[in-house]
Parts: sequence; C-alpha cells; structure tokens
Amino acid sequence: MTTYARQSEKNISRIDLRLPPAAKKAIDQAAALRGSSRTDFVIAAALEKAERIIAERTLIQLAIQDQQMLAQVLSDPVIEPVTPFLEALASEYSQRVSGT
Repeated sequence: MTTYARQSEKNISRIDLRLPPAAKKAIDQAAALRGSSRTDFVIAAALEKAERIIAERTLIQLAIQDQQMLAQVLSDPVIEPVTPFLEALASEYSQRVSGT
C-alpha cells in the first residue's frame, strides 16, 4: 500500500462528507482501537480500498498454465501475416503498458 505522509496545511486537500451517527461512531471506535485519529483512519481505509480497486481493474493475473502458454507464444517466432486482430491486440497492449 502507498504511504502518504502527513503534509503541511498548504499541501492538503479537503473532503467533506455526511454520514449517519452510527457510522461516525464505528469509525471513531475503530480509529481509537488502532490508536489513530479519525482523519488518519479514514484516509488509510479509503486509500486501501482505492488501491485495491485500481489493482483489480489494471492488473492482469494469470494461472500458472496460462502464464506458461503466454510465455511460449511470446517466445515463438512472429506468425506471418499479422492479422488486423493481432495488430489491434498489440496496439491495445502497448497503450495499457505505456499508460496512454
């Protein structure tokens, strides 16, 4: 998980939210049990969830058998002629890897 150090007042953004009293009480209790402030607890919880969602949507996980198959295909010589499907697939992969 990414660590975000506490920053000076000039370098922070503010988020206001409304929540039921029971939710606030639960957050306060959990923060106290962790020995942290409500703010630090909410930041840590929100970042943990955000990073999990980002990883789920951006990382590709393959089973061992699929990894081996992919490695084999990638190590084989290029198949000629390259089909439009393969060109589109390579372009999509390139864009995902480069983040553009």
